[in-house]
Amino acid sequence: MKKLLFIAGAILAIILFPILNKNMYHLYLMNRALIHAILATGLVFLTGFAGQISLGQAGFYAIGAYSSAYFTVKLGMPIPVGIIIGIAISVLAGFLLSIPSFKLKAFFLSLVTIAFGQIVWMLVINLTPITGGPYGFFGIPFYSLGNKMLSFGQVFWIFGALLVLCVYIMFRIKHSHFGRAMLAMNDDDVATESCGISTKRLKIAAFGFAAGLAGLAGALYAHLAGFLSPEPFTFFESSNFVAMAVVGGLRHMSGGVVGGIGLTLLPEFLRFGGWENYYLMVTSLIVIVIIIFMPMGLGPILENLFRKIFRLKRSNTKTL
Repeated sequence: MKKLLFIAGAILAIILFPILNKNMYHLYLMNRALIHAILATGLVFLTGFAGQISLGQAGFYAIGAYSSAYFTVKLGMPIPVGIIIGIAISVLAGFLLSIPSFKLKAFFLSLVTIAFGQIVWMLVINLTPITGGPYGFFGIPFYSLGNKMLSFGQVFWIFGALLVLCVYIMFRIKHSHFGRAMLAMNDDDVATESCGISTKRLKIAAFGFAAGLAGLAGALYAHLAGFLSPEPFTFFESSNFVAMAVVGGLRHMSGGVVGGIGLTLLPEFLRFGGWENYYLMVTSLIVIVIIIFMPMGLGPILENLFRKIFRLKRSNTKTL
């Protein structure tokens, strides 16, 4: 009962956040955090559950962003249609990128994904008629309902609902026969093949799902920012997304949520007066410390802490 009350209280706090906090920058930052959590959730699924390494998720992020922007601005399609198209193109790109994973593993596969991210980034810069190149893509419409533009708070609720949906889908996949086969492939793909399970199909599905979530995140970001430039889609961003998944916990359902939101907000908490030149360095040091001393990530630690709190309360009520 108390656990349900705690969960209900947490959900209520999330719902009330845009009402209690009217600061536009804080709301924008929280929206970015939810977007990063969606993308990091896909990485947790791809790397933590399926055992496939990707250091090029910024490429899918860019595909989703520019695809949705192009179809809504240049072709005049509604925003939901543009987002769906961005997801679909990202999934197709994920299917293509999964092909090298049939033969390559670990370090060699990571090099392929890095190359993919760099290729997409170069296309973003050079396909000026489509992407705007280094000059940027302007005039991307913000979220609206009919003729009424939504507020950052309303967008926050939409992003939160999408994040919950993504985690729920991943939860259902993980606890299905398909998910169990994927976890087996993560442990030993040769033994999985010997049991009559096609690891190729599993890898295609894993890359497609992770790419779809990255494309969704990119499309959401495009319409949130209203402007796109090549800077958010570099290899540095791909490594940042991997750091979010690792810090949150690669083998844990809440890893992407904890890491995505945590590493998005952490630099903002460290922006003290006089620290403008050092806060990113301190953020990197904190990430290194977490990886060294908490290799399983923060997600399991937070959940174990909550379990201990609830058990302690129950034991206290029994003694009373």
